[in-house]
Amino acid sequence: MRETLWSAVDQAARLAELISEDPRLKERPLRRDVRSLGRILGDVLKEQEGIVFLAAVEDLRRQAIDHRETSVDLVPHPVTMAKDPLLAQVQQGVHTMSVADAYRMTKAFATYFELTNLAETNHRKRRRRARGVHAGDKPQPGSFQGTLARMAKAGIDATAALAWLQQVEVGPVFTAHPTEVARRTVMAKRERIAEALEALDRLPLPERGAAERQEAIAAEITALWQTDEVRRRQPTVRDEIAMGLDYHRNVMIASLPELYEEMRTAFQTIYGLTLALGDLPTVVRFGSWIGGDRDGNPYVTPEVTQSALDMARRTIRDYYLQAVANLTEHMSPSTRQEPTSPGLIQALEHYALTLTSPDPSPKTHSPYEL
Repeated sequence: MRETLWSAVDQAARLAELISEDPRLKERPLRRDVRSLGRILGDVLKEQEGIVFLAAVEDLRRQAIDHRETSVDLVPHPVTMAKDPLLAQVQQGVHTMSVADAYRMTKAFATYFELTNLAETNHRKRRRRARGVHAGDKPQPGSFQGTLARMAKAGIDATAALAWLQQVEVGPVFTAHPTEVARRTVMAKRERIAEALEALDRLPLPERGAAERQEAIAAEITALWQTDEVRRRQPTVRDEIAMGLDYHRNVMIASLPELYEEMRTAFQTIYGLTLALGDLPTVVRFGSWIGGDRDGNPYVTPEVTQSALDMARRTIRDYYLQAVANLTEHMSPSTRQEPTSPGLIQALEHYALTLTSPDPSPKTHSPYEL
């Protein structure tokens, strides 16, 4: 049984860390997470590769840290760096490794930095949540509300701010040449580690719950160590299309309503202006070259482009079909409890004539579930 590395003894102290502007204090939770993830990774390396390999990783890590700390004032230059004995020691150790050992060493450090990135992302998210606890505090610089506050302070009224917003259009474009080359299974493991880290921030945090999530993280890190990082075959165009649509399905579609709700709330908070979501301009439009970019790839044919469009439409359609299915679980009002508007009844009668319900069971008293 591993030592439990996460605990929540003092909730007030934790919150104070997250909302602090003191660099040493506000980064303390991040350092704890990185240290804990590093210890778990060390345990995994010891279990999977042995104590000798773990010692070699730790030795190289300490040498690199010593080099960084002693070369802060050095001017980065090939000649200067070549004379650095610590760097020369690191290079000598790397050069004497076999290809297999160098691969494992590279993977160990790459895994560590992946875990560090997950911890940093989680830390940014929890600091943002913590700021929301103090509703009376000034808006966070760089946020939409913070930007509107600066505009209002500069004498720009709500009408002008909304007019300027109508001129803004952000157009993220997905390409088939991403900097992220990880396999979907690897990204799924990272996502589960991120979810466990976020769960470890929820208070109260029983020791048993912390231990269970810690074991879940250890299991995912072990699986990462045993998994190929990249495909052993070149991805097809269809693979690339599916990878791009994963971001829409898992991130983009769900984030957009939150973005526009944040805008609406900001106008209400800063200007006292109540807007419907439909009053806001469309400021984000997505594009994609995947499956349609004629850059010399002979496999991007008109048929592939049509398939890319069909897959994108199905992704959006399936997302909203599932959203409607989820909505039916909430829409349970009965006409026995609350009368239904005549307009809804008329619409339902029209749909009954033109559409076939997948659920034939009678629900005459629950019109929203039809």
